[in-house]
Amino acid sequence: MLHKYVVLLRMKYVEMFAYQLATIVWMTGAMVQPLITMLVWMNIYPKQEEAFIFYFAVLIFVERMTSAWDVWELEREIREGTFSYQIVRPLHPIHWAIAENFVYKALFFVILLPIWGILALFVPALRFQMSTLQVLLFLAALIVAAAIRFLFSYSFGLLGFWITKVTAVYGMFEAISLFVSGRIAPLSLLPPLIQKISLYLPFRYMIGFPIEIVTGSIQGTAIMYGFVGAMSWLLFFVIVLSLLWQAGLKKNQAVGG
Repeated sequence: MLHKYVVLLRMKYVEMFAYQLATIVWMTGAMVQPLITMLVWMNIYPKQEEAFIFYFAVLIFVERMTSAWDVWELEREIREGTFSYQIVRPLHPIHWAIAENFVYKALFFVILLPIWGILALFVPALRFQMSTLQVLLFLAALIVAAAIRFLFSYSFGLLGFWITKVTAVYGMFEAISLFVSGRIAPLSLLPPLIQKISLYLPFRYMIGFPIEIVTGSIQGTAIMYGFVGAMSWLLFFVIVLSLLWQAGLKKNQAVGG
């Protein structure tokens, strides 16, 4: 399996650099919405300018490290029938998606980290100190968040076996995610009811939870409960994806590829 993943990673790496312009557009375009939102909040609360700069900079990093796009690819492939040839491969199609996700995020990490370091020289708000424990907790939360978001997207994509326009339904959940994941604003600024609801939805654990650890807005037992919630959703989506895959293979009637 390790050898197979090395081959898959190499293939996805070459594939990504074969479409360099598209990759650059995707990378820069993904930063527009957080930056615009940051400017809006800075105008509303000018005294908290530095806090918002730091928060949304972390948001851009976390959002890119957890991003998932498999729902769009799976919907198209299932609808057009090109997913058929992937089913008969000896390796589960999800491994190709995992390899693609890993290469994309590794590339983003290599690009964003030096940019952050350079900007921190000129923007004091980007300078921060984290304890070793805080760094480890953040990395753990980030990995779990990426896994949850990937499984969520892939599970929705598998609904293409039954629904023609999965992305339309997925878009509704993305809209909800904007408000309860911390993407549109720090969760602490949201109404108490929304904050409480976010604790029981997966979206907070996809983005907001890792950010809360970095910013120090949650500590102690709150972090422990956060990991319990995150791991619960991770297990839930593993089971859901497995059930959808097994049922989808029985439902699949597409030809093509």
